[in-house]
Amino acid sequence: MAELVSDVKGVSRAMIQKTLSYRYVVYVVVALAYFFVYFHRTSTAVMAPELTKAFDLAPTALGLFGSMYFYAYALGQLPAGILADRWGARKTMSLFVAIAGLGAILFGLSSTFNLALAGRFLVGLGVGFVYVPAMRLLADWFKKDEFATYSGLLLAVGNAGSLASAAPLVALMAAIGWRNSMIAVGIISLAIAALDYLFIRNKPHEVGGASIPEIEGNVPAGPPPRPVGIGESLGIIAKTYNFWTISVLFFILYGTIMGFQGLWAGPYLMNVYGMTKAEAGKLLMMIPIGMIIGCPLSGVISDKILKSRKKVVFGGTVVYLLTWIPLIWMIDSMSVGFLTVLMFLYGFFGGFFVVMYANLKENVDLQIAGTGTGFLNVFVFVGGAVFQQVMAAMIAKYPVTAAGVIPAAAFKSAFLFCFGALIVGLAVYATQKEKTA
Repeated sequence: MAELVSDVKGVSRAMIQKTLSYRYVVYVVVALAYFFVYFHRTSTAVMAPELTKAFDLAPTALGLFGSMYFYAYALGQLPAGILADRWGARKTMSLFVAIAGLGAILFGLSSTFNLALAGRFLVGLGVGFVYVPAMRLLADWFKKDEFATYSGLLLAVGNAGSLASAAPLVALMAAIGWRNSMIAVGIISLAIAALDYLFIRNKPHEVGGASIPEIEGNVPAGPPPRPVGIGESLGIIAKTYNFWTISVLFFILYGTIMGFQGLWAGPYLMNVYGMTKAEAGKLLMMIPIGMIIGCPLSGVISDKILKSRKKVVFGGTVVYLLTWIPLIWMIDSMSVGFLTVLMFLYGFFGGFFVVMYANLKENVDLQIAGTGTGFLNVFVFVGGAVFQQVMAAMIAKYPVTAAGVIPAAAFKSAFLFCFGALIVGLAVYATQKEKTA
């Protein structure tokens, strides 16, 4: 960012350079934490057979287990935003990454389904306090026209975590078992929590740097704005029409992604196509690979090319919607090659959701950015929980075959539900009154 390294009134070149260099230290340790947010989120898809066997689970119970992460995650979103704005992102993230690590250890040690649920809940609650503080840090350390790009890169790192939760997790479970795998992940999470506390700084001035408004020359004249109370912040956000167009689409879009990638994609491939767990895991790796490319690319398109958040989100979601068509009307007749390409495109265009956070940022004042992101994420992750459970209930209506196989018609009904919901979400989002970049 050489164009930023210039003298600004009241700000030395050294101060600017400190901000521009140390922000990458903050970014790296945040990204380490976010890697495991996605790892936990999607690990159930390949762990489903082990969990079903260990705890004798029906499809509805498996759906409950998968959704427990999202209910806990959603529960933490408003507190995460409030804590990020008032207590600081550094303390918030460090504490709750440690809680997630303890939850993973409890999950690995659980002897009953209820203990496993408790461990899963703690994991979801802990990692639920990562993304909102991360967005708060990005808002304080990166420029407006960099926000979508760097948030997209962060989502790419998260999807690398999804990638690790597919075939690599299958290999790890084969080597040391699913319980020891979760315990190991818990220990690593505790180490990352320590790194976050040691290296994250909430504001550039904490390392002797200049703030982003100072670097951009956009420091407002006069006294600083008065603090906005929690109730007032929520009231301001709730009265913002564009917030609701984003929330409705995000609830549905992310719900469909987590219903499929996060839980039912593995069982679908194993039951309908007769794949082994390892084969399904390798194929499902194409979804996070697509997102690793799609998330940052959508941010660049939004920031540098179209300079429009709405157009990028709407266009990407339309193509994502189209990827559901073969999953419904060619549900049991696709070749492995076709499925591979389809999973990549599903992840690539599904990853355009990251621009919705930049879309929110341009509609909410920076002073309440953390609260706004937390408020939005309540809808996002309740969507993940609801879609997993609704899809589970729809699939459970179809009896398994004599060989214990879930029929293709069961998955088709759940996928058709996702397709219809996406159309509704796009219709609502289309009414958004677009803000210029």
